[in-house]
Amino acid sequence: MTDDIERQRAFIYSQIGEEALHVLRESGLDVDSAVTRVLQEQKKKQEKMAFQTAFPTVADFMTSELVYRAASLDDVFGKEYARRMSAIGLAESQVKSIYHQEALILASSDLKGKREEMWAQRYFFMDGTKAEDMPKKEEFTLSELILITDDASSAYSRDHHWLSPETWQAVCMAAIQAYNFGGAKYALAFNDRTEALGWKKSQNGAFTRNESMLTERLKWGYTEEQAWTEKTADLAQYER
Repeated sequence: MTDDIERQRAFIYSQIGEEALHVLRESGLDVDSAVTRVLQEQKKKQEKMAFQTAFPTVADFMTSELVYRAASLDDVFGKEYARRMSAIGLAESQVKSIYHQEALILASSDLKGKREEMWAQRYFFMDGTKAEDMPKKEEFTLSELILITDDASSAYSRDHHWLSPETWQAVCMAAIQAYNFGGAKYALAFNDRTEALGWKKSQNGAFTRNESMLTERLKWGYTEEQAWTEKTADLAQYER
């Protein structure tokens, strides 16, 4: 735990920069105490998220996770899945078709153990992870393609000082920031799949944004705003 705190402290210092740190200290600011308070606030947020996810509701599940938990479109998980997909303008026939496609992916992919934990809090890149060990894009549901992209993009920004070269290579394969260098593999797969499904760009954007809001609330603690509401699923804001 102490090592993790020091790692977080070092990361904050690295983001501020040595010159800026010197200026702040010269101005009389107790930088170390201030950083400690920041870390304490982060810990409180993490504890709050842990409590929330110990007793999740359907509002806390990723959309493809609802398929994983559903027995059919008629149970509580299936109905929530249909509600979300209908909210972004998909016809009933499309919803049923995509539901069954996702169910087939879930049944054929050997990732069951990972899917038992709460999806919004899943991590894909731990130090030691290799690019060749990463699941194929065909093994992932729509939500998982977004999840792994989100995790990689976060690791690219926050953890590059700590990752081994082999893990950094895996991160770059998936991170949006590495798009121009052959990265964003799973994001591109998501776009290809939704295009094949006949989705409009606004539907793609609405699905991506709402799924990302779940990780922002339950994994990163950036917001407390609920996803998949009438407001957040309104396609008009994604048509620009």
